[in-house]
Amino acid sequence: MRQLFRSAPARLALVAFSLFFSLSLLSRLALLFTARHDVIWDVSVLGILGCGIFYDAAAGLFAAAPWLLLGIIAPVRSLRSRVGQWLIAGLMLVFASIFIFISTSEWFFWDEFNVRFNFIAVDYLIWTQEVLGNISESYPMVPILGGIVLAGGLVSWAMKRKGVFAWTANGTTTWADRSGGIVAGLGLTSLTFLFVSQSALPAFANQFHSELAKNGCWSFFAAFKQMELDYTKWYPKLPQDEALATTRKLLVTPNETAASPANDDLRRTITRTGPEQRWNVILICMESLGADFMTYGGNDRHITPNLDRLANESVFFENLYATGTRTVRGMEALTLNLPPTPGQAIIYRPEGTDLVTSFSPFLKRGYDCGFFYGGDGRFDFMNRYFTTAGCRRMDVGAWEKSDVSFKTSWGACDEDLFNKTISEADKADAAGKPFHYFCMTTSNHRPYDFPAGRIDMPSHTGRNAAVKYSDWAVQDLINKASKRPWFKNTLFVFCADHCASSAGKSELNVQKFHIPCMIYNPLLVPANKIDALCSQVDVMPTVFGLLNWSHDTLGYGYDRLAPDAASLPNRAFISNYQKIGLLQNGRLAVLKPKTQTSLYQCDLKTGILSSMKPEAVGDLLRDTTAYYQSASWLFSSGRLKKSFQ
Repeated sequence: MRQLFRSAPARLALVAFSLFFSLSLLSRLALLFTARHDVIWDVSVLGILGCGIFYDAAAGLFAAAPWLLLGIIAPVRSLRSRVGQWLIAGLMLVFASIFIFISTSEWFFWDEFNVRFNFIAVDYLIWTQEVLGNISESYPMVPILGGIVLAGGLVSWAMKRKGVFAWTANGTTTWADRSGGIVAGLGLTSLTFLFVSQSALPAFANQFHSELAKNGCWSFFAAFKQMELDYTKWYPKLPQDEALATTRKLLVTPNETAASPANDDLRRTITRTGPEQRWNVILICMESLGADFMTYGGNDRHITPNLDRLANESVFFENLYATGTRTVRGMEALTLNLPPTPGQAIIYRPEGTDLVTSFSPFLKRGYDCGFFYGGDGRFDFMNRYFTTAGCRRMDVGAWEKSDVSFKTSWGACDEDLFNKTISEADKADAAGKPFHYFCMTTSNHRPYDFPAGRIDMPSHTGRNAAVKYSDWAVQDLINKASKRPWFKNTLFVFCADHCASSAGKSELNVQKFHIPCMIYNPLLVPANKIDALCSQVDVMPTVFGLLNWSHDTLGYGYDRLAPDAASLPNRAFISNYQKIGLLQNGRLAVLKPKTQTSLYQCDLKTGILSSMKPEAVGDLLRDTTAYYQSASWLFSSGRLKKSFQ
């Protein structure tokens, strides 16, 4: 072993590896301290450290590889000179600063999401304008960056003072020694690339343990590599005919019959009697508004007085669950009405264009459909998805400058969004055209900034204040819209996209998916509380029921106000990027990569999961598999495309 580190290149690589490994270990210990109240302090903590050390070492090989190559390129004599020593010191300062920056970033990322770098971090790298602006508005970046560079400089200075750089430069110059270290280093790195995968991590019962066992850099690149997961390759499967037949049976109801006898046709025909309503529909998708912010969800801070009141005046879904943990996942559920397919949301994927959506029935009836967003709709490819679905693009890029009174890096404030929506609704109504608008809010997003003087809490003081401002903006929307002639003919749908956080001790923390949803206009629909367990995919089917529209659908949602609603399954689809689950009748089935499954009894009030007795499983696993396998097949086979219909 000593022979391998006789040459200058090998010694440089060893120093870089040691520094990276040390920073990774310190980062893990810092995160472990941060999550100390969520970690189960038993023998499994040793598993965290063991797995962590392994992945730190694996990632460290890649971090050290450039130094190995530097030692090959640079003549050893030049490294021994004074200039060479300062060059190594400068490069090590940059190297140390980069990885201290990564460790610091990961700490902030953990503070926001309670996970290591994942798909979200990949998105943040791609969408730099919004993210860099958000970071600069949320954190004091000048002192943070200054501190990072200072820390990197101290590391480099300490190494130089201790003679580390002199030691590296004094390595042997023979080609035999140099070649041995190079071949060993690059060979080991190549083997690591080929045979080490994050999917090999053991399944910890506590999700915080699973996250802490990862290496942040390795986790980032693993997420970048696995933006999509092929269901047929990674997840439990039924014979295809059985999966489709089971799904057809689960979806068909007396009022929603199969559109054809073909087993591979999952369309249902929804038949209504009586006249259709030509009501307008404005859907407000509210950023990160979990049920726990509202009184009905147990919050006693009274930060949503207006939404609390509207809930009592609306068709209110008391037990509605988000399908995922990202905005695009919520948009997917509300417009495609499908269970979440593993990996990234369909909206994000290149093939997620020209699809049959919940806008289709509106477009067929001559409605003006629009996607309203106070930010840049190119983010997460939202503009691409909505415009190919038939919506007018009304993100902030399509607004006049005068339409924006207050803006953060994520977009115009909620009241500006609603004012723009009202303005466009006025135009559509004046033209005698009904409208359906999808509005995505931004104010309840870091940096939690909003106009002054609106509420009794100052801006930029945290999410509670942002939630209260968003609540104020909702009432401002209702107050202004109620003075318009089209108000008496308009349904307002308020639904969260996802909760404010999603991490938890369990594989899928069910409490982190509970969201509010209400369909409001007392002039059109009486107040009604739906206490059945529901999914985001049920929202628009219920709206179509209120409109009394006959149409065909590929969606998996139910009209929760239908005459047979009491007989419909109480179920909800929930997921993160890799784990997809079905909540039903106090049970939770989770499908995972490598065809793994978990089955639990689930207490929705506490979120506690317990082992399910074999006799309680019934058809739960089969039904869960059928739902997700068929939904993934619909997308991958192109059957969601308009051209296929």
